[in-house]
Amino acid sequence: MEFLAVLVIIGAVLAFQNRLYKKNAFRRLEYHCRFSVSQACEGDEIELIEEFSNRKWLMLPWLKTEITTSKWLDFAGSQSVVTGDTRYVPSFFTIRGQQQLTRRWKVTCLKRGEFSIDRVTIVTTDLLGYSFLSQAGESGATLLVLPRPLAHPQLAPLPRYLTGDIFVRRQLVTDPFFINGVRPYSGREPMNTIHWNATAREQQLMVFQQEYTARQSLTVLLNIQSREYEQHEVTQKEQIENAIRVCAGVLDSTLSLGMPVQLLANGTTAPVEQWVHRMGASGSMTGQSIATGERWGKAHVEGLLQILARVQLQSTEDFGSYLTRLGPQVGSTDLILITAYLSQPMLDFAAACEEGGCQVHILLLGEVSMGVNENDPHVTRVAV
Repeated sequence: MEFLAVLVIIGAVLAFQNRLYKKNAFRRLEYHCRFSVSQACEGDEIELIEEFSNRKWLMLPWLKTEITTSKWLDFAGSQSVVTGDTRYVPSFFTIRGQQQLTRRWKVTCLKRGEFSIDRVTIVTTDLLGYSFLSQAGESGATLLVLPRPLAHPQLAPLPRYLTGDIFVRRQLVTDPFFINGVRPYSGREPMNTIHWNATAREQQLMVFQQEYTARQSLTVLLNIQSREYEQHEVTQKEQIENAIRVCAGVLDSTLSLGMPVQLLANGTTAPVEQWVHRMGASGSMTGQSIATGERWGKAHVEGLLQILARVQLQSTEDFGSYLTRLGPQVGSTDLILITAYLSQPMLDFAAACEEGGCQVHILLLGEVSMGVNENDPHVTRVAV
């Protein structure tokens, strides 16, 4: 009889604690996770911070979180599982009543992109592990990983003159600091341009011949296609990732020169599912292609790197058609075209831009199409 009473008491205690944990395990339990920074660069090591706060007296002897994120965020010291592009990171805790816990994970950013903690699942049990309880935790942590700029002497645009000004064919006004000989007075020049010594020598009014100049500026043109014939989806993804790193290196090099720069690309930052169904009859998304304004400074270049971090590995338009639409009328004095392959339309585009006064450099990372002159003076091979 006494033995039966003990069993009844034990059963009642077990049932009570089981019911107690089911009802109160997640009550006044707070969980937050965040990255130590909002922006990093490829190869950087940052931290993911998990914070638990148990604001009740009930102890939680076993608590587990499972973080779902991208496989390109490598968690040091964790027994994570990678499935496809997803990484699952388990974490275990024991937390007493009225206690706060903080865990810091070392995270290495393996690749550029915009990442987040997609989902956090919190699992706990009662004292004896009979009942497993779960709920979703806060998962709003986001991280933007910028591409790693490749530092190489070939990638830096060179200033043509120490003053930063270059000669152009036509501008609204001439530059009084650049003189290129003398010419006869036409009646429209101001008196302060008269060259009196030449006037006395030629026995007629002579004026200084002033050049047209403009500040040197740069357009960086990135080709998202990895092959000449490719339908939107990039087939050689690592080749384009390297092209993006080269592009980041070129943009980064303009900071030391104080050179205005803009970025053009036959790509988009919009997630593929948002734009692929809105393509026109031609199969292109020309309105979605990347085209920025021409400015200079650290904030502008950082904004361009953020665009590169979000670029999708999908071309919005065939690059040959893109160059035809763009035409040779590029507003900058210099243009750097970064591409994974070389085709004849690129060389024709470079020649047309040169005729318009724009100096063109093609940085080539990969193959050359059949019948194309690889030794064209515009082309520079870049080994990555």
